[in-house]
Amino acid sequence: MNHRNSINFSFPRQMGILLMLIGGGIIMGALVSALVWLGMTGQSPSNMQTDMADPKNYYAIITLQAVTTFFIFFLPSWIFARIYYRKPGEFTGFHTRFNVKQLIWMVVILALTFPLSGTLSELTRTMPLPEAWKVKFDAMEAAREAQEAILIKINSLNKYFISLILIGILPAIFEEILFRGVLQNVLTKWFKGPWVAIILTAFVFSIIHASFYGFFVRFALGIILGLVFYYSRSLWLVIIFHFLYNGLQVTALYLLNLKGTVNLKDLDGSFPFWAGALATGLLIYALKRFKDISWKEQEVFKYTEPDDPENFHDWIAKNS
Repeated sequence: MNHRNSINFSFPRQMGILLMLIGGGIIMGALVSALVWLGMTGQSPSNMQTDMADPKNYYAIITLQAVTTFFIFFLPSWIFARIYYRKPGEFTGFHTRFNVKQLIWMVVILALTFPLSGTLSELTRTMPLPEAWKVKFDAMEAAREAQEAILIKINSLNKYFISLILIGILPAIFEEILFRGVLQNVLTKWFKGPWVAIILTAFVFSIIHASFYGFFVRFALGIILGLVFYYSRSLWLVIIFHFLYNGLQVTALYLLNLKGTVNLKDLDGSFPFWAGALATGLLIYALKRFKDISWKEQEVFKYTEPDDPENFHDWIAKNS
C-alpha cells in the first residue's frame, strides 16, 4: 500500500465503488430535490416535470440544478477520495498551485475553444444522418431545449448574478472534481498513461449532457480540460476554465435577452471550417506552451518519491 493511500483497492474495484457512490448520490439527490421543490414552490413533487415549464418557478428550477449536481458529482467524488486517499485535496488536485503564466495560457486556450466549438457545432448539424436517426436526435434536442427554455431567460441583473453562481461556478466545481479530479486520475493510473484516460473521461463528460448536436463540442472541451488538468495537476485551473466557459455563455445570454428573444442556437455561433482548423493548430501550440511551463515551473512535478504513483509524469514514463 502506498504511504499516501488509506486502502489499497484494485482499479476495477475503485471504479465499482465510485459508481455505487454515484448511484447513491442520484437517489439522495432525487429525495433532496423533492424536498427543495416542495419548500420553494409549495407544489407537489409528483408534478415537478410539468411544473418546471412554468417561468414563475425559475429560481426553484435553477436551485434544483445545483442540488442535483452536488449530490451526483461532488459528494460521491469527495467520499471516494476520502476512502481511497489520506489527503483527498491532494489526490483531486485542489492543493496543487499554479502560476500567472499558466493562468494566462489557460485563458488563451479557452479563447481558442470558441471558434473550434462553433465549427464543430456547424459540422455536426450538417452531418448526413439516416432519417430515422435525425428524427430521433431532433426530438431529443427539442425536448432539451424545452427544458432549458426557462433557464436561458436571463433578463434581469438579479437572474444574471444568480445564474453565474448556479450555472457558472457550482457546476464547474462539482463536475470537475468528478471528471478530472477523480475519474481521470483513476483512469490515468489504471491505463498507465494519460490519453486513454482523457478520451474516456471526455466521452463520459459529453454523454451525460444527452445532446447529439452538442456531443462533439463537449467531447472536444472535455479533452482540452483533461489536458489542462494532466499538464498542470491543478483542479483549480480547470475549474476556472470551466467557470469562464459557462460564465461567458451566461453573460452572452443576458446581453441577448436585453435585446429581445433568445434561444440556445444563438450561443453556437457560426464559424467556417478554416476557422476551426486554424483554432485547432493554435490550440496545439498553446497546449504545448502550457505543458512546458507547467512541467518546468511547477514544483509538484519534481521527482521526490521513487515509488510514488501520484507523481504522474515520472511514474507513467517509468511504467509505460
